Amino acid sequence: MSLARDIVDRIFFPDRDVHAIPVLDGGFSPNELLDRARQIGEGFEAPDDMVLDDRGTLFVSSGTTVFACTGNGFDSRTPFVGFGTNPGALAWSVHTGLLVGVSGRGVCAVDASGKVTGWLLTVDGVPLRCPTAIAVTGDGAVFITDGSRHNTPEQWLADLMQKRTPSGRLIACDAALANAKVIADGLDWPSGVAVAHRERSVLVSEAWPHRLSAYDVSGGSRRVLVKNFAGYPARIIRGANDDYWIAFFALRTQLTEFVLREHAFRTRMMANVPPHLWVGPSLGGTFDCREPTQIGRIKKLGIQKPWAPPRSYGLVARLDADGNAIESFHSRTSGKLHGVTSVLVDRGRVLVASKGHGKIAEIATDPTAGRLT
Repeated sequence: MSLARDIVDRIFFPDRDVHAIPVLDGGFSPNELLDRARQIGEGFEAPDDMVLDDRGTLFVSSGTTVFACTGNGFDSRTPFVGFGTNPGALAWSVHTGLLVGVSGRGVCAVDASGKVTGWLLTVDGVPLRCPTAIAVTGDGAVFITDGSRHNTPEQWLADLMQKRTPSGRLIACDAALANAKVIADGLDWPSGVAVAHRERSVLVSEAWPHRLSAYDVSGGSRRVLVKNFAGYPARIIRGANDDYWIAFFALRTQLTEFVLREHAFRTRMMANVPPHLWVGPSLGGTFDCREPTQIGRIKKLGIQKPWAPPRSYGLVARLDADGNAIESFHSRTSGKLHGVTSVLVDRGRVLVASKGHGKIAEIATDPTAGRLT
C-alpha cells in the first residue's frame, strides 16, 4: 500500500518535498567529540532542560523537581521547586525570575524563594498542556512553544507515531505571563525556540518535519532556514558570536521512516507492543535485547559498532544565522551521551544535558575566538 501511495503522490503532487534523510557530512560529519565532554558532578534523573540565572546559579529540571546547582562545578545541588508532574522547559527573565514549563499544566513563574507567583494555563481558550521550550527577549517578552494539543511532552514518541494533524503553537505573552496570543498555529511538535540576535525574529525548531524556521516577532512572515535535518531537533539557543546552538534528541533512520509510512503496522505495534520496544527513536540509557536494531549493532565480544544505524544518538551543532552547520559534536551509537535535549552557553562554556544517560557535561571552548579548542 505504501508503494502505491508513493506512486500516486508522485503523479498528483510532483512538487511535494521528499524528505529523504540527508547524509551526515560537512558541518555534521560524525566524530566522537561529545563523548569527550567532561561530566559535571553526579548524574541526574533524566535531566531535561537547564538555564543560568544572573548570579550564576544553574537550574536543572529533572524528574518532578527543578534543582538549583551552585559552587565549583555546580556540585552543590538543592531542590528549588517541585511539582506533581514533570517540569521541562526552563528560562530566566530578569523581570519575572525563573520560568518553568510544567507538563499537562502550563508555564509558571517562580520567585527567588522558590514560590510560584503566576501561571499561564490557557491561550485562546486552549489549555497549554505541552510546553516544550521558552525564550525571553531583552524587554521581558516571553515566547513559548506548545508541542501538541493531544499529548504531553513525555508522550513525544506516541505523538510521532500517531501522525495526527499538526497542532503545535508558538505563543507570545508579556513578562507577567499575561496578554498571551498565538503567533503561529499548526506546527508539528515545535520543540525549541530562541530569540534571534537582533530580536527581530524568533527561531523555532519542529521535530517531526525536521525543520528550523524564523518567525517575525510580531506574528508576521515565516522563513524556513533548514527544511530537512538528519535528526529530530530539540531546543535551540543563541551563541556568543551571532551563531546558534541546537540539540538533537535522536537521529532519523530508514527503518523509522519506513514504519511512519506503514499505517496498519504502526497501529498494531502501538496496540500490542510496550512503547519502549516500538520501532522508533529512543533517548537511550537502556539496552534491551528485544529492542529493534539493537542486536544488529553488536559485533564480537559485545562491542557496539559506532557506525550502526542508531536507535539513540547524541548530537549538538553550532549553526550560523542562516541555519548552516558550522561544527557538530557527536556521541555515536556506541557512545554514552545520548538523547541531548538542551544546550547552554555561558562565558565560553558549552553545557549539554543528556536526558538519555542522565548527565550534564561541559565542552571546553575558546571564549576569545568563539571557536572550540
